[in-house]
Amino acid sequence: MASEREESSDLLYAMRAIMVMMNSGIGLEAALQMIGRGGYGVISKDFQGILENLQRGARLEDEFGRLSTSVKSKAYKRLLGTLRSNVSSDTDLVRALQQQADREEEERNEKLKGYIETVSGLPTMLLTLGILSPIIFGIPAMLPIIAPDILNSGLAGMGSIAQAAACFGPALFFTTILIGLVGYRAHSKDPGVI
Repeated sequence: MASEREESSDLLYAMRAIMVMMNSGIGLEAALQMIGRGGYGVISKDFQGILENLQRGARLEDEFGRLSTSVKSKAYKRLLGTLRSNVSSDTDLVRALQQQADREEEERNEKLKGYIETVSGLPTMLLTLGILSPIIFGIPAMLPIIAPDILNSGLAGMGSIAQAAACFGPALFFTTILIGLVGYRAHSKDPGVI
């Protein structure tokens, strides 16, 4: 079973390919064969299965119905329903696919826009952490080497600077982990529409 994300990733491209083939005079079954040859992920595998079942004597309308019960993506179910209704009642498939493709493209653009808004501040955060952390933690770490006499001068707070110098390695390690978590957050919110 494929996930909804896997089903949706190549759906728009498959719909557009079927539209182009149907507009150029290729029949639905030949278009399904072209899609089934590969290049469209889960959809190619599903269509290949449909074609294999057709060779065994199954009806195309029944195969679309069977497949639509097992898919998770609503847009993919709509495509299969449109293909099924075209087989059973000979509707204007190209126009219906055009409307569905436009709708799918609009939904993808909305998902992408939301993703961009969600992660828009992350590059600034990563640059800030990546550039400023070594500087902020490095200055106290270098102070015992640059000015060893200042630590022994008896000034208030110099002991805490020496302790801060010992934390340079762990602080940079923590910064690296934090940068990784920020990157993972951006990756986990990826809508997978590109």
